Amino acid sequence: MTVRKEKGQSMDVFPEDSVLSPELACYGYADCYSVPLARDDVQSWELVAAFFSAAPAWVDYLFKLRNLLVTPFGLKTGEQGLGPVEPPFHVGQQISVFRILHLDEHEIVLGEDDKHLDFRTSLRLQRELHNTTLAVSSLVNTKNRLGVLYFALVKPFHRMIVPVVARGMMRRLAEQR
Repeated sequence: MTVRKEKGQSMDVFPEDSVLSPELACYGYADCYSVPLARDDVQSWELVAAFFSAAPAWVDYLFKLRNLLVTPFGLKTGEQGLGPVEPPFHVGQQISVFRILHLDEHEIVLGEDDKHLDFRTSLRLQRELHNTTLAVSSLVNTKNRLGVLYFALVKPFHRMIVPVVARGMMRRLAEQR
């Protein structure tokens, strides 16, 4: 199954070699946004630190607002403004609302299961000769009416935030030369 998402005028394809690809059929929503990396020597563990430091302040404010709004409904919330997260990272580690579900030399999968929806975020290094790309992919599966309503409200922001975070990660990783 090839899942595409609009990215400006072009389309990104969900990475077929992602560990999440076999699960695509189980999720109602999928997208992918990719950016070229300036470094070919990026290690997958660096993606975690870059992910949690790449969002601009306005994204942190939206996350705080989200936490305030969902708390009465008993949904999971997480810390904002964590500061730098440092390795070592391990499967099962909780960082804000994200739990590390998979970690290998090419891909990190973050996600969480909650009563309203399950989500997965893949941070995947795609290497070809002297060209490395970061693919940030998302899967979301709503479980009930609350999940459908929640994701309908969140999806427009998600589509704005993912490219901003991916480009921020690209810059952070370039700075680490």
